[in-house]
Amino acid sequence: MRSIRALLLLGLLGSPGLGQTGSRNVQTASQMLTHAEATAKRQHKNVMLVFTASWCGPCHLLQNFLADPAIRPIFDRHFVKVTVFHAEHVRRRDTPGADQMLDSLQDTDTSIPFIAMLGGNGKLIVDSVRPVYGRGRDIEYNIGFPYDPNSQVWFLEMLRRGAPSLTSSETQTIRKWLFQHKGN
Repeated sequence: MRSIRALLLLGLLGSPGLGQTGSRNVQTASQMLTHAEATAKRQHKNVMLVFTASWCGPCHLLQNFLADPAIRPIFDRHFVKVTVFHAEHVRRRDTPGADQMLDSLQDTDTSIPFIAMLGGNGKLIVDSVRPVYGRGRDIEYNIGFPYDPNSQVWFLEMLRRGAPSLTSSETQTIRKWLFQHKGN
């Protein structure tokens, strides 16, 4: 997997505008990530990068989960969150550079929401593509919103890796929320 930092330094991700408006004052995916990495480094946190789309049901579930008053403080304590729009039906609504950024993180086409947890240095820690072993070959799939038990196990593993200082109480709050809301 290529380093996202190397791509940023080469300027491959920069293009004007956020894509949701014609304004020149909007940020590219690389600008958003660079700002988040600097903030994360300064605050001793990691970055949670979320690829989403307005038409995506599981993306809305993930956003509702992350915004819930019981959950948001936990993620705010451990992560600087960046949300980029990808795969919108109207391409100008994509965050510029989102396609290239996703390609740099995941070598294959993947579904959304896609979550990547990065260090303040831009290095990938873990992402939402869960390895599955068995039947003579290894396969992977993106968990998207963690609505089923297997996806929840991987999501909690992502949190263990991406937020090592997460307390058992915080983990239990997340686990309980996911169990109670099972994709609602």
